[in-house]
Amino acid sequence: MTSPLHRLDDAQAAGMAVSLEMVRRAFSEGRVGAHPEDDTLIVALNYRCNSRCRFCIVAPEIDRGLDDANLTVFDAVYRANAAARREGRGFRRLTISGAESTLMPDLPALVARAVQAGGFDVVRLQTNARRLRDRGFAAALVDAGATEFFVSMHAPDRDLDAAITRSPRSFDEMRAGVANLHTLGARVLSNTVVCRANAHVLPAIADFLVAQRVQEAHWWSFLSIAGADQDDQLVDLPTALPGLLEALDLLDDAGIPAVVKWWPRCLLGRHGPKLDNHQPQMLIRDEFQVRLSHGFRFDCIHADRCRHFGVDCDGQHEAQARVFGDLADRLEPQP
Repeated sequence: MTSPLHRLDDAQAAGMAVSLEMVRRAFSEGRVGAHPEDDTLIVALNYRCNSRCRFCIVAPEIDRGLDDANLTVFDAVYRANAAARREGRGFRRLTISGAESTLMPDLPALVARAVQAGGFDVVRLQTNARRLRDRGFAAALVDAGATEFFVSMHAPDRDLDAAITRSPRSFDEMRAGVANLHTLGARVLSNTVVCRANAHVLPAIADFLVAQRVQEAHWWSFLSIAGADQDDQLVDLPTALPGLLEALDLLDDAGIPAVVKWWPRCLLGRHGPKLDNHQPQMLIRDEFQVRLSHGFRFDCIHADRCRHFGVDCDGQHEAQARVFGDLADRLEPQP
């Protein structure tokens, strides 16, 4: 049977042809893979945000004022996934991201359709949680079927948060939103980007995450992607490493699972198994997908003699090597 995705014409695809083709292949080939996230689909919803984070990976797309995702694409994805799930294939989880997903007026209805007509068992919203300070809006999303919220938490205090997000209200609004999510019984995961502005306070951020009762903590090394002019937000990994390791120790002590992204595994010591660079399939505008393809290269001086490289470690991102030099004297291959 022909997938509904193949009936999308160029207008309906709304500039998502590059990643749409990847999603089509995923449906045709099935989603049985070696990694748990092979059953996850991420859909970027819009290119608007009520914050202006200095390291925002879609900042160029926001600056261009790109249109929101065409909801026809969502409906087609939902139909195709429901059909695939009936055949024992398809995606089990859906992550709806932005820029800021909660700015979409019809978001509760979109979530409800994902559960009722899309065949998804789990719907996660990636958000800064600022609009979730409205208890009624947060409840509408949970009632619609959103069970997980991947919340941006980049600073342990109001002042640093304002410096990063360029909004003096974001910290308090985020905390109010997280409090509502806990009251509503949702699962809260944290999303922390390690950048030049916060690299010196990573243990304090870990303490803050414990206080916010997050159920899983994700730590991303900031990547400067081509076309965004964000090299000033890069952090020297060896300089930030002691704080990251201490933060991970604190989370271990609190019993909170942690995930680390885009660090060389050998730098992490006993926390090496927390490294997980796997990325789910993503449906997003061509402008971002093309830019990403030109600025998402990693390498390692020990690539040909380390059993982790290309398997569960990607080494060092090209932007970090360009700004700070390679880490040849710090990396330890594991043959």
